[in-house]
Amino acid sequence: MLAVRYRLGAGTTWPDLMDRLAALRYRAAIVGPHGRGKSTLLEDLAPRLEERGFRVRRITLNQAHPRLDRSERETLRKLGAEDVLLLDGAERLGRAGWLALRTRSRGFGGLIVASHRPGLLPTLHECETTPELLAGIVRDLLGPEAGDPRPIPADLYLRHDGNLRDALRELYDVWAKG
Repeated sequence: MLAVRYRLGAGTTWPDLMDRLAALRYRAAIVGPHGRGKSTLLEDLAPRLEERGFRVRRITLNQAHPRLDRSERETLRKLGAEDVLLLDGAERLGRAGWLALRTRSRGFGGLIVASHRPGLLPTLHECETTPELLAGIVRDLLGPEAGDPRPIPADLYLRHDGNLRDALRELYDVWAKG
């Protein structure tokens, strides 16, 4: 699954996305439910930001790591105008943590967050999935010689309510059993 990169929807290109991000002064949110590609899109933004001269810093908050630790807080104190922070799991900060980060980030070159809900920063991109997207990813992963994969990707998509990460994990488990 790590080989699967984010696929922008029809009508959106990487140059368009980067131009929009620049217009937002590199302060924006990527939003969407679980398994829609927010983390992957954040990862794919990093080299494009580096091409624009930024130093990219990443922090991921999740169930196992729900808040900033001491070293991460110390890193934040050292960031400046040449740095863009990519924060995955921003909704875990809580109100006080979020306000503190927003205040501190004024000196950063940018702050891009991934969150399950909009509202933390202007939305750069809303991650959405479709059964066709899942089917295309499965075809690309298996290659043309694989034929028709089972279970059918449309069924998988519905069973996992659009969460492609979980759908692909199920396929991996099914095919690993042979």
